[in-house]
Amino acid sequence: MDYKKISDIDNLLTPFWDDNGYAYEESFLPLLKEGQTADEDLVVSLLYDACEIISVTTATRLEVMEQGKDYFLRDGKLVIPASSAIRRMMWDEYHIVGEKEAQAVFGFTGGGKIFFGEGDTMHSRQYLVTYKHCKAWDGYVPAVEASKLPKTKARLKNGEGFTFCWYGDSITTGANSSGTIGSEPFIPMFPELVTIKLQEKYGCDINYINNAMGGATSQWGVDNFDRLYNGLKPDLMFIGYGMNDGNLDPVEVVKNIKTIVKKTLEISPDCEFLICATTVPNVLAAGFFGLQDKHQPYLKALCDELGDRAALVPITSVHLSLLSKKNFYDMSGNNVNHPNDFLARAHAQTILAQII
Repeated sequence: MDYKKISDIDNLLTPFWDDNGYAYEESFLPLLKEGQTADEDLVVSLLYDACEIISVTTATRLEVMEQGKDYFLRDGKLVIPASSAIRRMMWDEYHIVGEKEAQAVFGFTGGGKIFFGEGDTMHSRQYLVTYKHCKAWDGYVPAVEASKLPKTKARLKNGEGFTFCWYGDSITTGANSSGTIGSEPFIPMFPELVTIKLQEKYGCDINYINNAMGGATSQWGVDNFDRLYNGLKPDLMFIGYGMNDGNLDPVEVVKNIKTIVKKTLEISPDCEFLICATTVPNVLAAGFFGLQDKHQPYLKALCDELGDRAALVPITSVHLSLLSKKNFYDMSGNNVNHPNDFLARAHAQTILAQII
């Protein structure tokens, strides 16, 4: 894979759960809560209590905000005053009721419609904060089984090239990373971030193939496998379905994933697998949230059944842990089911933890 060197790739891919006290470009949407008025301070939810704010910028990095004027630190929290140049969103713009409902797409749980948009709709309203913190991460840490993926690890250690295939839904296509939507700072989608990092670290040439499709279910993955992988021989396969399988019994989801694994081994008997448990959709987006948060244990059991050739990428647990500290809209690219750059980076960090 040819790539453009990313100057801050180490910062982008340092695990948020082990960042040595330096939280880099954590995203947030400056949304006033229900009942808050425009003249009130906005307190932003952060993953850690901050002891020093390094910077606050727009998500594009093109505008740098001024400390003491646009924001300040209070009791470990980032506070945005009413006079700030930071563009704050009122609750009635997020929870849409009345005449404007007809122009909105997704329902809001309990009534009304929810703020939603593809492209840079969320990206243009979000901000990034870089800060120092003094306490260690107290949330979920992805488990790593050192015995997994031995062939991939040997290839990397020896600097050997290999074919890395990605198969999944819109999340794996890169929606809504800034590089995908064509907006500053053009951070690549997480499959590309992972591939770039591995090539940089090990000096190997990776044949990168991404056959993910927006809106795809795990059944779509089964039905389209033969067509998409005809003539290919994957050495490492990432499988990431589930977001669009919210109404499907987890047993059936895993059955489909197992079929994809079986089909892959028929064309490439030595292939290894990264099997990803999906993020969850916005619980406030009516009708979308289903059984997505129930898939992970079943996928873990499948990985155990497959032995050292399959490693679980536990994104469900990672996302739920992040959601215990931040709001869904702080790290979503469309406010319903797509990640923004920050959450896409968390995907890459979790995947790399299973490989490096």
